[in-house]
Amino acid sequence: MASPERERKRKRDVNGQPRAVPSSTSSQSIKLNAIKAGTHPPILASMHGIELPADLKFDAYTKKAKVSKHTAAGTLFAGRETEYYLHAQTARIEYDGRMEGEDGLSYYVGVYDPKTASVDVYPAPLVHVRRQVRRLKEKEIPEKASTGTLLDSRQALSAAFGNRTSKKALIDEQLNAITTSTLGTTASASVVSAISSAVDSATALLPTSESLRSGQGNSKYLPPVHADEEGVTVDTVYNLDEMVEKRVLDGCLTGVRAWEKAVREGGEVESTISPHYVASRIRAVIDSEVNVSNRLKVLRYIEHMINFHRAFIQAFSNTLYRPKIYDNIPADDKAILGHLIDNFTDSKNQNKNDRQMSKMKLTKLYCWLLILCLKVEEDGKMDIWDLVQDLQIDRKEVEMAAREIGARVEPLKDSFIKMMGITKEEGRDHRIVALRLPLSFPKNKMLQVKRR
Repeated sequence: MASPERERKRKRDVNGQPRAVPSSTSSQSIKLNAIKAGTHPPILASMHGIELPADLKFDAYTKKAKVSKHTAAGTLFAGRETEYYLHAQTARIEYDGRMEGEDGLSYYVGVYDPKTASVDVYPAPLVHVRRQVRRLKEKEIPEKASTGTLLDSRQALSAAFGNRTSKKALIDEQLNAITTSTLGTTASASVVSAISSAVDSATALLPTSESLRSGQGNSKYLPPVHADEEGVTVDTVYNLDEMVEKRVLDGCLTGVRAWEKAVREGGEVESTISPHYVASRIRAVIDSEVNVSNRLKVLRYIEHMINFHRAFIQAFSNTLYRPKIYDNIPADDKAILGHLIDNFTDSKNQNKNDRQMSKMKLTKLYCWLLILCLKVEEDGKMDIWDLVQDLQIDRKEVEMAAREIGARVEPLKDSFIKMMGITKEEGRDHRIVALRLPLSFPKNKMLQVKRR
């Protein structure tokens, strides 16, 4: 129970006078009037994270759409409903308001009239307003099909909204399409003859199955092969002039003269990659007195190829800067390095000064190196042990290159192992590569029939 002091304070004001008691009034009743939706009912718009300009005005649009609904008894019936849209745009932004499905709620707008003390209640559709940059929206509009056929419409839809697989299939179909421009307009030529002539002209320069089996189609690795020509020999099956230009070989004369002078005077022959392949064959070539000058120039060029290979293998990502190649790799003449760069490297990232030795170029270098080494040997065969040591790679890579050029790879015989004074285990690392006619190229795997 409240104390007299607290009761006194509630019933009197600050001056101690009794508080005025408000007179009770009867509550006024308000009448609700349900108004049916007309052609232009009020529209409610929801905007999430959008700040609209103060002077922006929306235009309202309606569209009749077919819908299927179920009655309370479960009967399915078709009807038409009105869909409402709002649209407004500025110089840069476009605002679209659309009805995005039903959420199970009904929305109304009430208008109060104080004179009649009534509220008119209107059903109001709810639309969601989204914004988009106008320039981006224009780019997303797909091009309309050129013809009104169903196939063209499907292709246009696939190009605009299809996944990666369907788009690739559409591109392949367009590339392989045969039109009147492809076949020609000659009325006498049939479709079959037109296609045959087009295929023959397009595939005239492609290697055939026989050329692939014989190795003539491996142009990415090998120089021109003259295995099918009359009177071909082991020395002419690969033409030296087609591999290395004469001016490049003549650039090796400086080093060759230094070798010859040292041998004639009975001194030691100096080589930058001593004591392996090159150093072990200089004196033997000079003492043979058979085509000495040309063989020594080829041997000097082989030395530059090995140094070139070492520099790229030791570089990061097999890439070197072109000016640094001329500064850091020793060579008798700049033409030698230019020839090596053009034949065994590619430009990287569209920068012609960044030169990279790819896997394909590496295989090409090994193939050319073996061909040149076999030209230095008198009998057309060699032990690849010294070359493997110079290149500092696995022996199997050199064997693969030997088979690519059509040479035969054989193990070292026991008599040679005893003559060399090595064990059988050490002899396994030695392989004899011999170039014999007819050349024996590896069969193309794509041409082999799979056995079931």
